Amino acid sequence: MDNPARLARTVVATACSVEVGVPGRSRPVAAHAVDQQGALLLSMTEAAPDCADLVVPGWPGPTIQASVSDVSGVAHPGRVRGVVHLSGTGEVLAADTLEETVREHLREPVGGVVIRLVPDSVALEWTVERRRADHPAVEVGAKEYAAAGVDALAGWQDGWITHLDAHHRETLRELVADRVQPVSVVRPVLADERGLVLREYIGTCRRDLRVPFPAAVRCGCEATRALRDLLAVVAARG
Repeated sequence: MDNPARLARTVVATACSVEVGVPGRSRPVAAHAVDQQGALLLSMTEAAPDCADLVVPGWPGPTIQASVSDVSGVAHPGRVRGVVHLSGTGEVLAADTLEETVREHLREPVGGVVIRLVPDSVALEWTVERRRADHPAVEVGAKEYAAAGVDALAGWQDGWITHLDAHHRETLRELVADRVQPVSVVRPVLADERGLVLREYIGTCRRDLRVPFPAAVRCGCEATRALRDLLAVVAARG
């Protein structure tokens, strides 16, 4: 986990599962948005229904807690790669002040209220390339989180690794065998701008094997070319 702040921002930017609520009570929300500072935008009715009639745009809202999950597109045990926990005082906005596409995505009507969660507390739980003995959560500074970028393959990588798992699993095994001899099937669990992570299951145990790209990539096209180059090297050695 070289950059927890960047990883946390990436998880929040691409999350498909978000639970939000006030302390002691949370529920999944149907829709959310994320702005350029990594703040969550949520319908007030969904985020804190008990407070929705009490808040006024421009005033501080209630303390909001959110758990944002990162789930691998490849179906296998341990597909939840990580969770980011955010908490802070919500900023109450009139839904009318948002872009129409954002307001419609949040399903908040004209005249409704949206809450913007700018976290003052961020914690990241991450399972990929980590040992069971590692501490489950890493605290991330709120300023570092807000300033961090998002991984270059965010929003694209899961479709790619799902394709690789469905059609190129043996090829991936050969790629790993060129480095560390695997003893069973390997499954792709993650792709980021630095490389691929393949997971091998051995009985009830597992190990994650990173295959680094020759250089950091900046988009999906570069990632595809980087993998093709790695496979060409393996073929030449064989």
